[in-house]
Formats: sequence, C-alpha cells, structure tokens
Amino acid sequence: MQAFDVLVIGGGASGLRAAIAVKGAGASVALITKVHPLRTNSGLAQGGLNAPLGKDDSAEKFAEDTLAAGDDLCERDIVRAFAQEASRDVIWLEHVGVPFNRSAEGRIDLRQFGSNSRSRTCYTDDRTGHIVLQVLHEQFERLQIPSFEEWFVTSLAVDGSACVGAVALGLRSGKLEPFTARAVILATGGFSRMYLPSTVSLGTTGDGQNLAFTAGARLMDMEMIQFHPTVFPKGQGLLISEATLREGAEIINEKGEPVLESKALTREKICLAMRQATQNGSGALSLDLRRIGKEKLASRFPQTLELAKTVAGIDVTKEPIPIRPVAHRPMGGIETDADGATSVPGMFAVGECACSGLNGAGRLAGNTLTEALVFGRKVGETATRHAKGAPVKGFPGSKLSDEEKRLAALTSGNFSGDSAGKIHSELGQLMNDKVGLVRDGAGLREALERIQSLKERHRKIKLSNSSRIYNYALTSALELGSMLNLAEAVALAAQARSESRGAHRRADFPERDDQNWRCHTVVSLAQGSPQVEKKPVAGGA
Repeated sequence: MQAFDVLVIGGGASGLRAAIAVKGAGASVALITKVHPLRTNSGLAQGGLNAPLGKDDSAEKFAEDTLAAGDDLCERDIVRAFAQEASRDVIWLEHVGVPFNRSAEGRIDLRQFGSNSRSRTCYTDDRTGHIVLQVLHEQFERLQIPSFEEWFVTSLAVDGSACVGAVALGLRSGKLEPFTARAVILATGGFSRMYLPSTVSLGTTGDGQNLAFTAGARLMDMEMIQFHPTVFPKGQGLLISEATLREGAEIINEKGEPVLESKALTREKICLAMRQATQNGSGALSLDLRRIGKEKLASRFPQTLELAKTVAGIDVTKEPIPIRPVAHRPMGGIETDADGATSVPGMFAVGECACSGLNGAGRLAGNTLTEALVFGRKVGETATRHAKGAPVKGFPGSKLSDEEKRLAALTSGNFSGDSAGKIHSELGQLMNDKVGLVRDGAGLREALERIQSLKERHRKIKLSNSSRIYNYALTSALELGSMLNLAEAVALAAQARSESRGAHRRADFPERDDQNWRCHTVVSLAQGSPQVEKKPVAGGA
C-alpha cells in the first residue's frame, strides 16, 4: 500500500502546480495520472494566460472583466483575490522558464484576447498551453515527486466522512492498488468529451467530478458549458485560437461578409451571433485568416497554419476555413470554497474539475491557465496544511475487494453486443442536440429520458477481454460511466435553471431572471439519485 501526506489525481497544469506547491510546503506527495502529463488537455490551450501586467491595467480592471464574463454569477471575493494574485504566479512561471513572447522593450508581450478590455494575455505564439505544460513538468521532475503514470483511479476511499485515499488500476501491471493519503487533490480536468465533437483531448471525461460526486461531494453550476466559436468541426474538432479575431481575422458568411459587429464579445455571444447569422440565411460560416497577413500569421500563429494544413487540408493564407461553435469547457464542476476544499473533509479539487465560483456563467478567455497556476498553488498549500493537522485514518478494509469485484463483473462476461464506443457516440450527439448551445424544456426532458436508457445499456456492458493490462475497452467503459452520470447532472441543472444567463441559453426562457436565479445550482446524491438545489451567490457589488 502506497502512503503519502497528499495525493494529487490528474497530471495537467493544475495538478502539476499543486504537487509542486505541496512539495515546497514540506509534505510528502505523489501524483497519479491516467496519461503522461505532457499528453493532458492543458497542452491544447493556445491563446495565452491572463495577468494585469500592462501599464494601463490593474487587478481591479482584470476582476471587472472576469465578473462581466461570468454574467453576475461569480463569487466576487474569489474573483478579486484571483485577480490580485495572477501577476505573481505568471511571473513565477516566467522565472522557471516559460519563454513568453517579448515586446520591443523586452517585456512580456501582452495581446488583447477575447472580451478582455485590456491587452493582458501573456503568450508563446499559439502554443502557450504546450509550453507551459512542458515547463511545469520540468519543475515537477526536478523535485523528484513520485509519479504514477498510466494509472486509472477507479474509486476514492472514504473513512467515516473523510477522504483517505484512492484505489487505482495500473494499466501496465493490470493490478488494483490502494493509495492512502491525509488529503486528496482532484485535478482531472473537464468533462466536455460527453459532447461530440468537442475541442478537448480524448481523456477529458469527467473522471474526477464523478469520483467526487459518488463519494459524497456536490457539483455546482453544471449547466454552464462554454462553446468555442472558431472550431473546424470535422473529425475531432480543430480549435483555431480566438486570438486570431483580435489580430484581424473575420468570421464571414458565404458572400464573404463579416457577421460580427464587434470582436470584443464573450464566447457565448459570438456563438449566438453566429447562430443568428446562420438562421438569417448566411449559410455556412468561415474564418478568414488572410486578413491578418502572411507574415503575422507565420510569426504569431505557426501552429494554426500547420494544423489547418494537416488536419483540415486548408492553406489559411489562401482560403477561409469553415467553422462552427463546438463544446469547449465547463464552468461547473466539484463545488469548492476559495481554497479548493470540498464538502468532504480531506478532499480538494482544482482547475477545470473544480467550481469555486470564479467563472460564474462564463469563463473569460485567457483565464484557464492562470486559474490552474493560482489555484494549483493555493490548493496545494491548503491541502498540505490539512494533511499536517489531520489524524491518521485507516483505509477501509473492504474497499479494494469491492473494486476487484466490480471490475471482475465487467470483464468476466460474454461480449454483450453493445459497446462503450456506440453508447458514447449516441450520448455525444444527444448532448449536442438537446443540451447544446441553446436548450429548451422539451429537449431537456427528452435528454434525461434518453440518458437513463443509455445508463441502462451501460450497466449491461460485458467485456470479453478479462485482462486488465492496457485494456482500453475497460477504461473506456469506466470513463463512459462517469460521462453518463455527469450528463444527467448537466441536463438536470439546465432543466432547473429557467432563465438565460452566460453560457446557459433557454429558448423557452430567453431573459435573465435575477430575482429567482442569481444563484448557483448544486447537484448532490440523495439515496442514490441526483437532486438539484439552489445556492446563493455570496457577496455584494
């Protein structure tokens, strides 16, 4: 049995930063991740990360933009603290090796990104997430933190009311093993793979949210799913950085006419403007990057040029690239306080799997990586303090055997004829059609009925391959279980919120309703069934 003060589950930017912070605070820590850290979804973030470093900027202005993007659903104290701390953490990142683009004066160059009112987004061409992940992993490796890569966490262990560790399957060995810890940090990323297509990596399946939910934690603001406007939709979904819009690119109709009056809009407003243009007869929409100019495209967006050519077969210096809104990132996740603590003692969450109220109903473009840095550090330090003061608790005696039986039941039958891939394909289409950019009551009722049917089919899956060594049919079935549970939570929360706000748009309730809905939705399990409640937004103006 492996034992640590703090166990970090998830190897992306927030997980690596949390582990680095725990080690720096003097506690023993290990990281478990189902893929190598350099293959996590953090590497796909292109545009940059926000910090109020400009002469015309301030933490107060940064906070105002974050609050505006959140459409009055943010926790204001959390936003203000985040805005105050962002510069410190981004400068730390530069000091440990991120080669940010430089201005003519030699300072970190700042681009205006998304609906930010100032140029405050630090970047490395259009590969920012990839570079940031490389540098964080290098710092993680330097500290010689134990890393369990290609390990799939199947369950959290709860003793009484406290989280005391996890059970994980080693994909290389095929063995289930217990890991004990005085504090567990979930940093497993989002869950947008329940939509097909989506902009996220294959493993972004909501594992951490489902682990926490089934262990007694609550989920918050699950209906808030951000769609990204500039995505080539064929195949897996190729995201083209929104930064191209502020550099001169235009979203155009079939006649070559721009369809946006302003490029300084939040993502959901750009997506809605695109939808309206299509409904008004504009036909298919495209992104015209030629207006940026070949030289600037090559110097600022080299990865975009390369990927458009290899994935879409399009030379964007010569012709527009077709785009449409595609599911991108959730704002909702595991409910936490300002320091990442969940409702279960000893369980913490950070990054895209967490929901502290920072993002409200819409995430400001450029905040994702900054959030991973700021809260990765804070949550790592908080979990360390908890671990140092927490009593040693025993690992539940039956937990490992229960997980053995559960996996054996899944892998010891004859092939059922159904598969995780089939069910996932149907789920992805269902979520796009009924719980997508714009929803309504009838569609959400249908979605919930069909999700129940998909869950029943999932329960009947039997795999003919009984091996657990790199058995991707097994891990896909486990991931699908997580996505189905979370899809139900998303649809229930969307059904409950009878208004339109931020990323949540109801065709049957098109107006914002502050009197009844300036509050969070919270989903919890009650006798095995998900229930939705309201939670007031804290703080005033």
